[in-house]
Parts: sequence; structure tokens; C-alpha cells
Amino acid sequence: MRLGAFEFRPGLWPTLVTLLLLPAMTGLGIWQLERAGWKQGLVDMHEGQGRLSPVAFEAAMAGDDTQYRRVFARGYYDMEHQLLLDNRTYQGYAGYHVLTPLQLTNSKDVVLVNRGWVPLGKSRAELPEIPGTSGEVLVDATIKLPPKRLFRLGTIDEANTAWPKVVQQVEMGPLEQLLGVTLEPLILLLEKDDEFGFIRDWKPVYGVTPDKHRAYAVQWFSLAVVLLMIYIGVNTKRLSNEK
Repeated sequence: MRLGAFEFRPGLWPTLVTLLLLPAMTGLGIWQLERAGWKQGLVDMHEGQGRLSPVAFEAAMAGDDTQYRRVFARGYYDMEHQLLLDNRTYQGYAGYHVLTPLQLTNSKDVVLVNRGWVPLGKSRAELPEIPGTSGEVLVDATIKLPPKRLFRLGTIDEANTAWPKVVQQVEMGPLEQLLGVTLEPLILLLEKDDEFGFIRDWKPVYGVTPDKHRAYAVQWFSLAVVLLMIYIGVNTKRLSNEK
């Protein structure tokens, strides 16, 4: 193909490589934009739910949008059967999240309340003290639905035969068998002003932020443009003026 003083004559191998890489780079850029939109939706949902006034736990469960909904519930903590969620850090220190079953007042429902972070004991064989209360409490908390990918069998520390028990992850089925109750498939993150909690610095975990996804998309699109320019440059030659 002649373009003025230049001739475009594509070679076989450059063409094959470009046809392979160019759609892949463009597709990855589009995928990153889609991920950015999805992550932005999560951020907007979290911020929107946070601006709503707290409602009764039962009313929230009757609705559709329960994730990040702030609720209040009355009940009694089961201080005799608590869980320590392992491998939780705070400001660089290792520790546990304390999960305490809450038996709701005037209901058979039981929900796990994450009362916050506590540091490790002197050793893993010596678990930390977990104070609480035996009276009725009014829990002010935020609903957190566990990710489906992590909703799998939690490993219980078999060496620890007494309570509290250490778990590595949370899955409701095995924990229901362990506790002998039916659990709501969610966690309540206790608010910071509750007197029966520990260190609570709840921050939503989005992984890669929407802005980073957009930046990655720009990188992939830029690489696609550079590849196209190289392909054109390699396969284009100036025509000689000599007869």
C-alpha cells in the first residue's frame, strides 16, 4: 500500500504478533474499566448506607440492602462460647478479632458480633482474657456480609479444647455445629462507642481502588497504542527517489 512517499508493506510475523497482542491489551483495558465501575459501586453503596439512620436488626433483615447497614439489636452475649479470629493485625501487631454470639431478645436468632481486636497473649498457648457482660445489651453495629470466596471451612485449633476457640476463617456451617445454634449468615461490626468492645478501626476493604483500576486501564490502552505505532513504523518504508 503506497501512502505518498511511503509504502506500507506488513510482514507476516509482525502482523501475527500484533493481531494477537492488540486485542488482548484492549480487552484488558476494558476489563479494568469494568472493575473500576464495580468497585466504585461498592464505595458508593458503603458511603450511602453509612449516611442512613440506624434501624432495628429485624427491619434491616427484612429489606434487600443489608450490606454495610447500621443496625441496633437487643440480646445477650454468650460469653461462654466465643471465637478468636486469628491472623488479624492492628498497627503492625498480631492479634485476634473477638467473635461473640449474640442471642437476640424475644427471638431464636443468633448472630456473631465482632467486638474488635485484641493482642496476642504471652504465647499462642495462652489466649487473651476476653471480658464482657452477662446482662442484656443494646448492640449498635454495622452489618458485614462475608465475601463468598472466603466463605469456606474455617480451621479450628484442635489443640485448644477449651473456650474461647481459635479459628482461621469463618464459615457458618461448621461454627453452627460447634456452637449448637443456627447463625445468621453475617457479622455485626460493633460500633466504636460500645463499652463492651475492644479496638475497632473498621475500614472497608476494596482491594484495588477504582482509581488504580482506571490507571491500569490507561496503561493497557497506552501499550496498545504503542504496539500499533511500532507495527506501522516497522512495516512502513520511504520510497527511493532514484529511478
